[in-house]
Amino acid sequence: MKYQIKPFVKEYLAPAVKLFLANYKSEQITTPLLPPGLCDDPEWIKKEIENKAANPGIAIFDQGEMVAFMITGYIFNFKGQKAAMIPEYLHASIEKDKRNLNQLAYMHLSSKWIENGIHLHLIGHFAHDHILLETLFQLGFGAILSERLRDLSLIDVNADFEILQENVPDNLVNIELEHRLYYRQAPIFLAKNVEREQIIESLEEYKSNGDTFFVCYQNKQVFGYFVVGESARDAEGFLLQNTRTAQIKGAYIRPEMRDQGIGTCILNKSINWAKVNGFERLFVEHETANYFGGRFWEKHFTPYLYFSMRYIDSGLGSE
Repeated sequence: MKYQIKPFVKEYLAPAVKLFLANYKSEQITTPLLPPGLCDDPEWIKKEIENKAANPGIAIFDQGEMVAFMITGYIFNFKGQKAAMIPEYLHASIEKDKRNLNQLAYMHLSSKWIENGIHLHLIGHFAHDHILLETLFQLGFGAILSERLRDLSLIDVNADFEILQENVPDNLVNIELEHRLYYRQAPIFLAKNVEREQIIESLEEYKSNGDTFFVCYQNKQVFGYFVVGESARDAEGFLLQNTRTAQIKGAYIRPEMRDQGIGTCILNKSINWAKVNGFERLFVEHETANYFGGRFWEKHFTPYLYFSMRYIDSGLGSE
């Protein structure tokens, strides 16, 4: 089958929105917790695509009908390299010949990235699009982040730890430092800022945003904590903004207290908080390489989105 491949321009916005919403509705079938509002008000996502339409992008046509598109969302420095990212709403295709269409779109778009010295490629994609998952795997991508949802039903837990609301962020500095150092260990290998001043600043920012700290204390020691609040605009959970979605923004249980039910007790406290504050669902994002945290989130949340990444030989495109 021969397709026509063209640079993406604003005139292609309407069919691009139609393709994306069709893919979103397919994910909703498997993940009904995804909010329906996006389909009820497509102007919002249309504006988001329009904002990026001038970036390098590809549109693929079959006999005059758009059947796929892919647009560069962001270019930034990540892991010491220049990176390009395609968010989940800046690519879509029809189901028929999906694997081939996505390979073609990425092939043409990535060639532009390499010409500009961009050797780290990231893409957001729906978790239950199995054809696309396999296609990205064959292209050399591997998952780095997972975004997950759950309803607000409480979880049965055979534990009875007292969970308190902490109102003094400074009391969490030491455990947050331990949390950040944890990310440097195998198999995550992610270097987070561990300067005390920056940690204090981050904790104070949570508080100023109206987020809540739930903490498990034992003998005046902090053994675990969650930060919960409204899903932030233009941050993680992009498709969930303004949809009455609460978010777990930070969480850590000390190693000696894991697998005893502390995390589940704090999660139940967070679920009750979300109910009382009028939210409809709870969201979390985590690194897929996070062995201990990932097992917990996988047990209690359903994935709806992954971010995958591919490294390219940094010597290419530099001639």
